[in-house]
Amino acid sequence: MAPEMELEERVVMAMKQLGFTASDARTYLSLLKNHPATGYELAASSGVPRSAIYTVLNRLESKGLITLAQRKPARYQPLSPDRLFSLIESRFAKSLDDLKTSLNGLAHNVPRVSTWTVQGYTALMDQARALIAEATRSIHLSLWRREAKRLSEPLLRAAEAGVEIVSFSFTPLPDIPGQRLSYEIPEPELEPYWPHRIILVADRSRALMGGAEDSGENHAVVSEEAALVEMAISNIVLDITLYGNRAGHDTAEVILGLTEYLAPLEELIAGKTKNKGDRRRKKS
Repeated sequence: MAPEMELEERVVMAMKQLGFTASDARTYLSLLKNHPATGYELAASSGVPRSAIYTVLNRLESKGLITLAQRKPARYQPLSPDRLFSLIESRFAKSLDDLKTSLNGLAHNVPRVSTWTVQGYTALMDQARALIAEATRSIHLSLWRREAKRLSEPLLRAAEAGVEIVSFSFTPLPDIPGQRLSYEIPEPELEPYWPHRIILVADRSRALMGGAEDSGENHAVVSEEAALVEMAISNIVLDITLYGNRAGHDTAEVILGLTEYLAPLEELIAGKTKNKGDRRRKKS
């Protein structure tokens, strides 16, 4: 698929998720590329049937996505992408605020769930994006290239907000912000041996762990339980420690930033050994 066609399909999919129809999206895109335009011209360029194009145009006009540039013949002008984004963002922010207020008014003694399962790949990626968006201090990841590419935009926004980001992968990582540590093993060479998996820790207090297979049967968990978050951190620490040893890469600073939240095992083990030596000397 050509890059431009791929971008258009992404726009259509995104607009459908926001409540627009495929015809809405394709008509807006056609107008964006060639404007002002008549309904007849848009039907020809968008693939929307002539019998339906004016219904679509009326709907887009009523939602503020397009406007009349002239009346006879009727020619339409699109809202610019940045203004469209601001419009949709404002409307959804209000809808979400109304939803939150209404739900809180209806909820009675609902227990807080600290760990929940995530079914399906789409839900997994939605949860990953949400955790990244909520992070205010740090994000640590262990993931494959495919998932890193799909999370690149929310990671960029997090980095722009000043969030520290560290990513580890056995596969080559795309150009995502933050520190990247990778063995650079091509995905096709690794996939016969391992399934896709992901670990994401946000602010060292919330974790997403599980499979990252692109299917509706994929399973993962999101948790705020201290024990599970510590387990996720320990897995990332192990991955990065082994990477540093194998690649001769200094990962001490990254490890220190993560292990300060774990038990100081090396110190405790060293202290235990010292205490044993002290007891032997006293006995002698």
